[in-house]
Amino acid sequence: MTKRTTMNVLIMIFLAVCMMIQACSNSSSSTQTGTLSVGLTDAASDDYNAIYVTIDEVQVHIGDDQDGTWLVVGTPETTFNLLELVNGVIEQLGVTTLETGQYTQVRLIVGEQPDEELNILSENHPFANYIIDSENNYHELKIPSGYKTGIKLVHAFDVTAGLTTELVLDFDADQSVVKAGTSGNWLLKPTIKVIDTIENAIVDGVVTDDESSPLSGVLISAQVYDPETGRITVHTSTLTDEYGEYLMYLEPGEYSIVAYKDGFVPVCSAVAAANNEDYEISFTLSDATMGSITCNVTTNEEAVTIQFLQESPCEAGKLIAIKTVQVAPGGSYEIALPEGSYRIVAFDGVARMEIPPAATGTTVNLDF
Repeated sequence: MTKRTTMNVLIMIFLAVCMMIQACSNSSSSTQTGTLSVGLTDAASDDYNAIYVTIDEVQVHIGDDQDGTWLVVGTPETTFNLLELVNGVIEQLGVTTLETGQYTQVRLIVGEQPDEELNILSENHPFANYIIDSENNYHELKIPSGYKTGIKLVHAFDVTAGLTTELVLDFDADQSVVKAGTSGNWLLKPTIKVIDTIENAIVDGVVTDDESSPLSGVLISAQVYDPETGRITVHTSTLTDEYGEYLMYLEPGEYSIVAYKDGFVPVCSAVAAANNEDYEISFTLSDATMGSITCNVTTNEEAVTIQFLQESPCEAGKLIAIKTVQVAPGGSYEIALPEGSYRIVAFDGVARMEIPPAATGTTVNLDF
């Protein structure tokens, strides 16, 4: 049985149970209802040992922006380690019965108090939202004021009588965690998109080294290069497990699947993904000598996105992103990279800046 077949069977069993519960609860009502299931997964990051986010409540919006109503569809009140939600792992946020109709938005209420579970260091959560860095140090993630009323995701969906609508929220860790600048504050600026696990393509495979040993912790990302802006969009990403295996869901489209881990040369493969298709893409990584580029960042915005690009080894005329980082203004950041030359593109939400090719061992100034 293929991975897609197994996944679809499990999903169909789950949805069937949800429909039975929904049918029983509404047998005495004439109101037309359907079921909504909301899950959480993560587009991974290889920069941290853990990223903890507390989600207290999930709401959906029905009607237009002015006159609509927010309805609670889940109250997880749970502190999630996003880096455990990779390779197709989905954490349930809520299953509920709703009246039929079109809903226009989803809203996540981020918690201010952690749950009582232990973290990966077998300790109580020190904060509701925080990271554990590569040296096992804690850094609290401050929430910008704009998210105090919740993280709003504009995504229209229909609830149909007698059926289950499944939404999965893909939390992009690399784009959501802003490294501290001179203020010392780490920020959580959530970047989340809605995906459909049933209709999308599945891409999976195994990553090994030159001696055919499996490599864990390899960042696998699905990228699209825009030659007009020079920017690369990472649609989703995941990390290989202890067996070197990975799995990701993709919307239909053309992508560069990039495999990278510090200490190794990045590789990639092109894929044209179609609905309900499975693609097996495996990689072998070779050792690389590491260097670094230091970036001095000056801007009035809350965060700057920096991408380190190289010529694509799998598609002529295209670029791939070796690393994408979010940094706070007013800081100096040393980014580890395989030795070589990089095109650096940075965005601060207002302006875009492109640095001529810079080699590892150099310092660049990003002054917006």
